[in-house]
Amino acid sequence: MRSLLVVVTVVASVCGSVANAQFPFAQSASEKCPSSSNSSCTYDYYRNRMWPAPFTAADTNSVTAIFDQQRSNGWRLHNTLSTAMFDPRTNCLTEAGKAHVKWIVTNAPQSRRVVFVLQDSDQQLTSTRVESTQLAISEVLPVGPLPQIYLTDREPSGSSGVYQTAVHRAMANSVPAPRLTSSSGSGSGSGTP
Repeated sequence: MRSLLVVVTVVASVCGSVANAQFPFAQSASEKCPSSSNSSCTYDYYRNRMWPAPFTAADTNSVTAIFDQQRSNGWRLHNTLSTAMFDPRTNCLTEAGKAHVKWIVTNAPQSRRVVFVLQDSDQQLTSTRVESTQLAISEVLPVGPLPQIYLTDREPSGSSGVYQTAVHRAMANSVPAPRLTSSSGSGSGSGTP
């Protein structure tokens, strides 16, 4: 037990000397700066006295900044008009696409009223999609400033409503009829009487 106490005392004294070597400007509460005209000494003295309070806000912001980026990415995917929102023959917005544009323009928070259009490898196809989107926005907001339209290459996960309806109907049609076991009226069986 005594050897453990000696080891702890030696480690504590070594750590204290290392800490003083790393922070030569660290002063105790009773020490004063040698000259009051040395502003660096005064600054270091008060900063060391206040530690870690001045740095917690910067540390908190560095940890929570990722959530702001994730929130922006989520809104970007939500406000993206994907391939399923455009008619494959005419490249104009479908009714679902127009409804989505109307929701973005009227119901989204003011800072998130931005429309993203999924770009295609064909520039003519992309420009047709953008024109159709601008027309749908101007139908909803005929007067005033219009929201920005940006091109994006990230398609949100999902599929068209036609596909989802077909899958749902196929599942509903393929459900087998319920099969009940026939039970005899005599009460003889594995169940309790």
